[in-house]
Amino acid sequence: MISLNKVFNWVLDVIFPKKCLNCGYENFYICADCLTKIPVQKSIKCFGCGRRSPTGRLCQKCNKKNASALNGLLVASDWNNLLLRQLIYNYKYNFIKELAEPLSQIMIAFLEKINFKNLSTNKLLANELILIPVPLHKRRLLWRDFNQAELLTKIISEHFKISLNTEVLIRSRNTLPQVDVKNKFRRQKNIEGAFRLGNKIDQNIIRQKSIILIDDVSTTASTLKECAKALKPFNPKEIWGLVLARG
Repeated sequence: MISLNKVFNWVLDVIFPKKCLNCGYENFYICADCLTKIPVQKSIKCFGCGRRSPTGRLCQKCNKKNASALNGLLVASDWNNLLLRQLIYNYKYNFIKELAEPLSQIMIAFLEKINFKNLSTNKLLANELILIPVPLHKRRLLWRDFNQAELLTKIISEHFKISLNTEVLIRSRNTLPQVDVKNKFRRQKNIEGAFRLGNKIDQNIIRQKSIILIDDVSTTASTLKECAKALKPFNPKEIWGLVLARG
Protein backbone atom coordinates (compact mmCIF):
# COMPACT_ATOMS: atom_id res chain seq x y z
CA MET A 1 0.00 0.00 0.00
CA ILE A 2 1.35 3.44 -0.98
CA SER A 3 1.66 5.82 1.96
CA LEU A 4 0.10 9.28 1.88
CA ASN A 5 3.58 10.71 2.46
CA LYS A 6 4.90 9.07 -0.72
CA VAL A 7 1.91 10.36 -2.68
CA PHE A 8 2.49 13.87 -1.32
CA ASN A 9 6.19 13.74 -2.23
CA TRP A 10 5.32 12.53 -5.74
CA VAL A 11 2.85 15.42 -6.22
CA LEU A 12 5.47 17.83 -4.85
CA ASP A 13 8.06 16.56 -7.34
CA VAL A 14 5.58 17.06 -10.19
CA ILE A 15 4.61 20.62 -9.16
CA PHE A 16 8.08 21.63 -7.99
CA PRO A 17 10.59 19.47 -9.89
CA LYS A 18 13.86 19.11 -8.09
CA LYS A 19 16.11 21.60 -9.83
CA CYS A 20 18.48 24.14 -8.37
CA LEU A 21 16.53 27.34 -7.87
CA ASN A 22 19.49 29.32 -9.14
CA CYS A 23 21.13 27.42 -12.02
CA GLY A 24 18.63 24.66 -12.83
CA TYR A 25 20.98 21.76 -12.02
CA GLU A 26 18.83 18.65 -11.54
CA ASN A 27 18.29 16.59 -8.38
CA PHE A 28 18.96 19.51 -6.00
CA TYR A 29 16.82 22.45 -4.91
CA ILE A 30 20.09 24.29 -4.37
CA CYS A 31 23.35 22.85 -5.66
CA ALA A 32 26.59 23.06 -3.69
CA ASP A 33 28.11 25.69 -5.97
CA CYS A 34 25.10 28.01 -5.76
CA LEU A 35 24.83 27.56 -2.00
CA THR A 36 28.30 29.09 -1.66
CA LYS A 37 27.01 32.22 -3.43
CA ILE A 38 24.74 33.03 -0.49
CA PRO A 39 26.67 35.40 1.80
CA VAL A 40 27.44 34.48 5.39
CA GLN A 41 27.70 37.39 7.79
CA LYS A 42 31.14 38.00 9.28
CA SER A 43 30.14 40.11 12.27
CA ILE A 44 27.36 40.63 14.79
CA LYS A 45 25.24 43.75 15.12
CA CYS A 46 23.06 45.34 17.77
CA PHE A 47 19.55 44.27 16.77
CA GLY A 48 18.20 47.62 17.90
CA CYS A 49 20.20 50.09 15.80
CA GLY A 50 22.15 47.81 13.48
CA ARG A 51 25.59 49.02 14.52
CA ARG A 52 28.37 46.49 14.91
CA SER A 53 28.45 44.93 18.37
CA PRO A 54 31.59 42.96 19.35
CA THR A 55 29.64 40.85 21.84
CA GLY A 56 26.39 40.72 19.87
CA ARG A 57 24.43 42.32 22.67
CA LEU A 58 22.09 45.27 22.49
CA CYS A 59 24.23 48.40 22.61
CA GLN A 60 24.00 50.54 25.73
CA LYS A 61 21.88 53.18 24.01
CA CYS A 62 19.34 50.68 22.65
CA ASN A 63 19.21 48.79 25.92
CA LYS A 64 18.20 51.96 27.73
CA LYS A 65 15.55 52.80 25.13
CA ASN A 66 14.07 49.32 24.78
CA ALA A 67 15.19 46.89 27.46
CA SER A 68 14.42 43.31 26.47
CA ALA A 69 14.78 39.81 27.87
CA LEU A 70 16.50 39.04 24.56
CA ASN A 71 20.22 39.71 25.04
CA GLY A 72 21.24 39.62 21.40
CA LEU A 73 20.30 38.53 17.89
CA LEU A 74 22.58 36.50 15.60
CA VAL A 75 21.80 36.97 11.89
CA ALA A 76 23.42 34.44 9.59
CA SER A 77 22.91 35.97 6.16
CA ASP A 78 21.48 38.90 4.17
CA TRP A 79 17.79 39.27 3.30
CA ASN A 80 18.80 41.30 0.22
CA ASN A 81 20.18 38.14 -1.36
CA LEU A 82 17.41 37.05 -3.75
CA LEU A 83 18.48 33.40 -3.82
CA LEU A 84 18.23 33.19 -0.04
CA ARG A 85 14.75 34.70 -0.21
CA GLN A 86 13.73 32.09 -2.79
CA LEU A 87 14.97 29.27 -0.56
CA ILE A 88 13.14 30.59 2.49
CA TYR A 89 9.92 31.16 0.55
CA ASN A 90 9.94 27.64 -0.92
CA TYR A 91 10.79 26.17 2.47
CA LYS A 92 7.98 27.95 4.33
CA TYR A 93 5.22 28.32 1.78
CA ASN A 94 5.81 25.53 -0.73
CA PHE A 95 6.55 23.13 2.15
CA ILE A 96 9.84 21.81 0.76
CA LYS A 97 11.25 20.24 3.93
CA GLU A 98 14.43 19.21 2.14
CA LEU A 99 15.55 22.85 2.13
CA ALA A 100 16.07 22.64 5.90
CA GLU A 101 19.48 21.07 5.21
CA PRO A 102 21.06 23.82 3.06
CA LEU A 103 19.43 26.60 5.09
CA SER A 104 20.75 25.16 8.33
CA GLN A 105 24.21 24.89 6.75
CA ILE A 106 24.17 28.67 6.25
CA MET A 107 23.45 29.11 9.96
CA ILE A 108 26.13 26.58 10.93
CA ALA A 109 28.73 28.31 8.73
CA PHE A 110 27.86 31.63 10.36
CA LEU A 111 28.12 30.24 13.91
CA GLU A 112 31.49 28.73 13.11
CA LYS A 113 32.71 31.97 11.55
CA ILE A 114 31.88 34.07 14.62
CA ASN A 115 33.08 31.34 17.01
CA PHE A 116 29.79 31.57 18.89
CA LYS A 117 30.88 29.26 21.71
CA ASN A 118 33.19 31.99 22.94
CA LEU A 119 31.50 35.29 22.10
CA SER A 120 33.91 37.71 23.80
CA THR A 121 33.07 37.77 27.51
CA ASN A 122 29.88 35.72 27.07
CA LYS A 123 31.70 32.37 26.90
CA LEU A 124 28.76 30.39 25.59
CA LEU A 125 30.05 26.91 26.38
CA ALA A 126 28.38 24.04 24.54
CA ASN A 127 27.46 22.18 27.73
CA GLU A 128 25.62 25.27 29.02
CA LEU A 129 23.69 25.90 25.82
CA ILE A 130 20.14 24.88 24.97
CA LEU A 131 18.62 25.40 21.54
CA ILE A 132 14.89 26.16 21.41
CA PRO A 133 13.01 26.55 18.12
CA VAL A 134 10.27 29.19 18.01
CA PRO A 135 7.12 27.06 18.35
CA LEU A 136 4.15 27.05 15.98
CA HIS A 137 0.56 27.01 17.19
CA LYS A 138 -0.96 23.53 16.81
CA ARG A 139 -3.39 24.75 14.12
CA ARG A 140 -0.59 26.17 11.99
CA LEU A 141 1.48 23.04 12.58
CA LEU A 142 -1.38 20.91 11.26
CA TRP A 143 -1.66 23.17 8.20
CA ARG A 144 2.05 23.15 7.39
CA ASP A 145 2.79 19.63 8.70
CA PHE A 146 6.16 20.71 10.10
CA ASN A 147 7.74 23.48 12.15
CA GLN A 148 10.38 25.03 9.89
CA ALA A 149 12.30 26.46 12.86
CA GLU A 150 12.40 23.06 14.56
CA LEU A 151 13.89 21.30 11.53
CA LEU A 152 16.66 23.91 11.32
CA THR A 153 17.30 23.59 15.06
CA LYS A 154 17.59 19.80 14.93
CA ILE A 155 20.30 19.92 12.27
CA ILE A 156 22.24 22.62 14.15
CA SER A 157 21.86 20.65 17.40
CA GLU A 158 23.25 17.48 15.80
CA HIS A 159 26.15 19.34 14.19
CA PHE A 160 27.36 21.05 17.36
CA LYS A 161 26.18 18.32 19.78
CA ILE A 162 24.11 20.87 21.73
CA SER A 163 20.93 20.09 23.68
CA LEU A 164 17.59 20.78 22.00
CA ASN A 165 14.30 21.35 23.81
CA THR A 166 10.93 21.58 22.07
CA GLU A 167 8.71 21.35 25.17
CA VAL A 168 9.76 24.22 27.41
CA LEU A 169 8.06 26.84 25.21
CA ILE A 170 4.52 26.68 23.81
CA ARG A 171 2.67 28.92 21.38
CA SER A 172 -0.63 29.28 23.21
CA ARG A 173 -2.35 31.75 20.85
CA ASN A 174 -2.81 31.41 17.11
CA THR A 175 -1.72 34.77 15.74
CA LEU A 176 -1.64 36.25 12.27
CA PRO A 177 1.64 35.52 10.47
CA GLN A 178 3.97 38.42 11.27
CA VAL A 179 4.71 38.87 7.57
CA ASP A 180 1.05 39.86 7.07
CA VAL A 181 1.26 42.61 9.70
CA LYS A 182 3.08 45.59 8.20
CA ASN A 183 2.94 48.10 11.05
CA LYS A 184 5.67 47.73 13.69
CA PHE A 185 3.34 48.55 16.60
CA ARG A 186 0.71 46.10 15.33
CA ARG A 187 3.35 43.40 14.96
CA GLN A 188 4.17 43.77 18.63
CA LYS A 189 0.49 43.65 19.60
CA ASN A 190 -0.17 40.70 17.30
CA ILE A 191 2.46 38.52 18.99
CA GLU A 192 2.04 39.86 22.54
CA GLY A 193 1.38 37.07 25.07
CA ALA A 194 1.41 34.40 22.37
CA PHE A 195 3.92 32.17 24.19
CA ARG A 196 3.94 30.46 27.56
CA LEU A 197 5.99 27.93 29.45
CA GLY A 198 5.24 24.26 28.89
CA ASN A 199 3.14 22.33 31.39
CA LYS A 200 5.00 20.54 34.19
CA ILE A 201 8.42 21.64 32.96
CA ASP A 202 11.25 21.41 35.48
CA GLN A 203 12.65 24.94 35.83
CA ASN A 204 16.15 23.53 36.33
CA ILE A 205 16.18 22.55 32.65
CA ILE A 206 17.09 26.08 31.65
CA ARG A 207 17.98 27.76 34.94
CA GLN A 208 21.35 29.55 34.52
CA LYS A 209 21.71 28.07 31.02
CA SER A 210 22.37 30.08 27.87
CA ILE A 211 19.42 29.81 25.50
CA ILE A 212 19.47 30.28 21.72
CA LEU A 213 16.00 30.74 20.21
CA ILE A 214 15.96 29.76 16.53
CA ASP A 215 13.66 31.00 13.78
CA ASP A 216 13.95 31.44 10.02
CA VAL A 217 13.45 35.20 9.62
CA SER A 218 13.04 38.16 11.96
CA THR A 219 12.04 41.72 11.13
CA THR A 220 11.37 43.65 14.31
CA ALA A 221 12.46 40.78 16.61
CA SER A 222 9.01 40.98 18.27
CA THR A 223 8.49 37.20 18.13
CA LEU A 224 11.89 36.45 19.65
CA LYS A 225 11.39 39.09 22.33
CA GLU A 226 8.05 37.54 23.32
CA CYS A 227 9.64 34.09 23.48
CA ALA A 228 12.42 35.48 25.67
CA LYS A 229 9.87 37.20 27.92
CA ALA A 230 8.05 33.89 28.46
CA LEU A 231 11.32 32.09 29.33
CA LYS A 232 12.62 34.77 31.69
CA PRO A 233 10.82 33.43 34.82
CA PHE A 234 12.95 30.26 34.55
CA ASN A 235 15.98 32.47 35.17
CA PRO A 236 18.21 31.50 32.24
CA LYS A 237 21.70 32.95 32.15
CA GLU A 238 21.22 34.56 28.73
CA ILE A 239 18.72 34.42 25.90
CA TRP A 240 19.81 34.90 22.29
CA GLY A 241 18.06 34.71 18.96
CA LEU A 242 19.41 33.10 15.78
CA VAL A 243 17.82 33.66 12.36
CA LEU A 244 18.79 33.28 8.73
CA ALA A 245 18.05 36.91 7.92
CA ARG A 246 16.23 40.05 8.99
CA GLY A 247 13.36 40.70 6.59
